[in-house]
Amino acid sequence: MGYKVLLAQDVSESGKELLRENGCEVILAPREDPEVMKELIQDCDACFSKTFFFSEDILKEGKKLQVVSKHGVGVDNVVDVATATGLGLYVVRTPLANMDSVAEHTLGAILALAKNMLPLEKAARRADFDAPLSFESHDIGGKTLGIIGLGNIGRTLAKKAHGGFDMEILGYDPFVKKEDLPDYITCVEDVDDIFRRADYVSLHLNASPENDNFVDKRRLELMKPGACLLNFSRGSNVNEADLYEALKNHVIAGAALDVFAQEPVRADNPLLSLDNVVLSPHCAALTVEAMDRMSYQGCQGIVEILKGEQPTWCVNYEEVRAMREKG
Repeated sequence: MGYKVLLAQDVSESGKELLRENGCEVILAPREDPEVMKELIQDCDACFSKTFFFSEDILKEGKKLQVVSKHGVGVDNVVDVATATGLGLYVVRTPLANMDSVAEHTLGAILALAKNMLPLEKAARRADFDAPLSFESHDIGGKTLGIIGLGNIGRTLAKKAHGGFDMEILGYDPFVKKEDLPDYITCVEDVDDIFRRADYVSLHLNASPENDNFVDKRRLELMKPGACLLNFSRGSNVNEADLYEALKNHVIAGAALDVFAQEPVRADNPLLSLDNVVLSPHCAALTVEAMDRMSYQGCQGIVEILKGEQPTWCVNYEEVRAMREKG
């Protein structure tokens, strides 16, 4: 093919091998620096990123550029789709690559909260075997899991939670038809019903102005005192100050967060001081298996575009194709 593909960060070998098999030269940026990217992208036909943001001024330097590929699901942290579309660039992603990994991570957090694993682990290390008498642990079988956002990850979580742990599933997603969902997901029309009824509320939303502070003081106060909130989508979906107050004052029992409003999270973030919150550093999708799938599928999208084929996972295919057909 004779194409060049710029990697903002290194990726698993499976994707690079696919590019090379299709005649692409792989160019790995030596560092994540905008000026370096501007220089390297000038002669490239595609770029691929995990977290580096390709701004408009960088993309405009890519005179041969056809496609921006995201190593993951949400593209908002690597490119502005409207900007890319305006420049006639396809944006592809890997929506199926990490759904099992994030769903499993979410279930692990639910179990950690239900069993009070964090304080009990600390107790075991100090040989305090009376500690379990001070904590309530719960089974999750028969409990209600409310899932907000029924995309690939949300549906995979529902399947694993219901089939593996016998949880009752409530779901909310205004963009998904009920008839397209399995019978074990009970859909609600009003998202507030999930906050009122669920024992565990799990967010799987994209980043958008509409979803900023989606969970705030009002919705936290709708939740049952023994309920827990889980956010494995975007940090902007939750008002962290309101969540801190709800956890500190036991408005809700606990929370699990893989994402934060600011990343890396600040050392003085008050959420870090609480014992009833399970934290991880935005890593739910970073299993060895998921990284391999994201690498391969992200490069698959690049190859499809460069070959002139309809891409499997493109967020702006029709818009860009129409622009290109008009010349």
